[in-house]
Amino acid sequence: MKIIKYSLLCLVLKVSLCSMFSNAVFASASGPDAYRAGSPGDVGTCNASGCHATYTTDSGDAEFSISGPSDYTPGKTIKLKVAFSNFSGEKRGFEMTAVDADGNRVGKFKKIGNTTQVIPAGDYRGLDKSDKNKYIEHTFKGTKKKNWKVKWTAPTDATDPITFYAAGVDADGKGSEADDSVYTATLEMSAK
Repeated sequence: MKIIKYSLLCLVLKVSLCSMFSNAVFASASGPDAYRAGSPGDVGTCNASGCHATYTTDSGDAEFSISGPSDYTPGKTIKLKVAFSNFSGEKRGFEMTAVDADGNRVGKFKKIGNTTQVIPAGDYRGLDKSDKNKYIEHTFKGTKKKNWKVKWTAPTDATDPITFYAAGVDADGKGSEADDSVYTATLEMSAK
C-alpha cells in the first residue's frame, strides 16, 4: 500500500513540475508579458526587458508595420493590421496598444480569429485591471503567421492624435530568446 501511495505521489509531482516547466518555456510563444509594446509608460519591448536582447531594436532586415484607416470615428470599430515582411525567422509575434495625446491608453481591442488575443487583466502576464482590453498580442498558433488583423473600438472621448504602438519579434524558432530580432512600429490617427 505504501508503494502505491509513494508511486502516485511521485507521478503527481512529476506532472506538476512538467506542467510548470512547459508553461515557463512556452510563455513567450503564447504571448509576452504585458506592457511590452514600446509605448510611453510601458516597460519597453521584449528587447528592453532582457529577453530577445541579442540585437538592438530595429537593427535587423525585416520590416514591421501597423496599417489601418487614416482616421477613426469616436465609438466605432476599425480594423488594423500588424505585419512583418522580409523576415528571416521561423516564428513571429507582436504586442500592441493605443495611446492618446495625453498619454492615456485608450479604446478596446478585440481579436479576429485564433491567432490573436486580448491580454487578460490579472493573469501571469501582469496586466493591470485598469488596462483591460487595452493590449492585444499573438497566440501560440499566431507565431506561424506573418501578419495579424485585429479590431479596435475607438473611445468616445480622447485627446487626438491617437498613436498605436506595436513591438514585434522575428524569432529563429529554436526555442531560446537568443538570436531573435525585435522591431517597433507606430501608426497615428485622429477622429474624423
